[in-house]
Amino acid sequence: MDIRYPVDSKYSFHWQLKDEIIRIDTAPHHHKVSTYPRHMHMGTEENVVDDSVTRAGNTIEENVMSVLEFVRNKIKM
Repeated sequence: MDIRYPVDSKYSFHWQLKDEIIRIDTAPHHHKVSTYPRHMHMGTEENVVDDSVTRAGNTIEENVMSVLEFVRNKIKM
């Protein structure tokens, strides 16, 4: 997993297994998601959905733990 978290409100979590990706980030280019600028790439770069994992206002540690738990649950599937 690649984690980039330069400031509290800007981050990127990238996990990849073979051709499947999960990335959660705050890059401000997906205006149509309800959690803008937070969004998730699920499975592919093109599949962009609302971010249901991280929370605005959470600490870095809280968001890291949430992402790790989410990925752990995906691996178990």
